Amino acid sequence: MWASTDIETQGCSQSLAMPITADHTGLNQKLNVLVWNIEKSGNPGWDADLNSLGGRSDLLLIQEASVQAGIATALPQPLYQAFAAGYTTEKHATGVLTLSSVEPSLQCNFTAWEPWLGTPKATNITEYPINGLEQRLLVINLHAVNFSMGLEEFDAQVAALAPLLSQHLGPLIVAGDFNTWSDDRTKSLETFMHSHQLSPVSFSPDERTRFWNMPLDHVYLRGLNLLASSTVEVESSDHNPLMITVEVPQCSDCTAQSSP
Repeated sequence: MWASTDIETQGCSQSLAMPITADHTGLNQKLNVLVWNIEKSGNPGWDADLNSLGGRSDLLLIQEASVQAGIATALPQPLYQAFAAGYTTEKHATGVLTLSSVEPSLQCNFTAWEPWLGTPKATNITEYPINGLEQRLLVINLHAVNFSMGLEEFDAQVAALAPLLSQHLGPLIVAGDFNTWSDDRTKSLETFMHSHQLSPVSFSPDERTRFWNMPLDHVYLRGLNLLASSTVEVESSDHNPLMITVEVPQCSDCTAQSSP
């Protein structure tokens, strides 16, 4: 069951590119990005790995982020935090966390529900000005529903992004743990992303975590030049981190597909 109403989704998309103050700091046109399901920071060494791999990142998209772990304190520089709550108990709160070197000009959160477990899965949307350009970068950090027999709940969670992807005219990153453990899930996701002109990032060597030999974590880009991509094996989570370097092109129309 998808919990976000059409009004909430439309409200977020209609808030894109709202006026901001002239002194609002923007991101640089060249960006380092880390994407990682950190498994609730429950394993030794997660903080050292985060510091080593993400210490110079402009954007960090974390899934299964534990509030109690104080993830941002493991990094050498202060970062802005945008959190969307997922699974929460009286003592612990986890969700998706987007860390950024500059303050977002917009933040929205959506929630989906695991059909079997009745537990929430979160999506976090943030928007950022870019230095020297009128366009803004839209970043979508998503942890997809996992335990479902068919595609209904999975497709509904992804389809809720459609108004944002259609409304936003600037560069775009959609990334996270999509739980694409089947051909059907993978093909459905790829079809949706392609319909909105988003291109998948490939990795070589590809050390992304797999289930039934299907990679679970993905990064999709639109209106960005991909300069580098890599993955690394770690023991501090059951997911391996993804790292990319992208550049915002000097263009009047950044809605075209990203460079491979």
